[in-house]
Amino acid sequence: MNNTSFKVVRLATMALLTAAIFVLQFITVPLGAITVSLSMVPVAIAAISMGPLYGLLCGAIWGLASIIKALMGSSGLTSTLFSISPALTIILCFIPRMLDGFLLGYIYNFFKKFTNVLVSGTITGFFSALLNTIFFMSTIVLLFGNTEYVQNMMAGRNVIIFICSIIAGNAIFEMLVASVVTGPIAQALKSARLLPATEQ
Repeated sequence: MNNTSFKVVRLATMALLTAAIFVLQFITVPLGAITVSLSMVPVAIAAISMGPLYGLLCGAIWGLASIIKALMGSSGLTSTLFSISPALTIILCFIPRMLDGFLLGYIYNFFKKFTNVLVSGTITGFFSALLNTIFFMSTIVLLFGNTEYVQNMMAGRNVIIFICSIIAGNAIFEMLVASVVTGPIAQALKSARLLPATEQ
């Protein structure tokens, strides 16, 4: 693949992933009483196919989609936090998602040294949901922990127990679904020769 074609493929990939992020941000998958979001999957795919910096960029796009959803009043949590402090909510929506996407590129690169693309992609998908939950909920506590709204959410629990309770709820299903979806997509990208290791 020559340099021009390579740039075109990356631009097309970013356009598709951006569209996927915005669509998935407004779609949740019902699993009984629990709803699961797959917004982190395009971020993981960006990190896998193009590296940490593109993972960070897609994380920023995810943050923008989150802000738009909050402004529309479609997200109970972030919409409420935005009414408390718009500036802090912007930080909340961007920083955890950007950090998540950035680290996923390194996580994939690490595991692919020891496993195949399917396994390393699956692991990356798992961490995409896990890290997002840890970073996002920790930032909520850091930025809004003294507000009555978050104090009521925590119900007297310490930070670690509070985050673990979130992981044991929706997050565990998001981790499972993200794992199942991301691994096969990574394998498909390899078959299409769109992963860095196959570009040489």
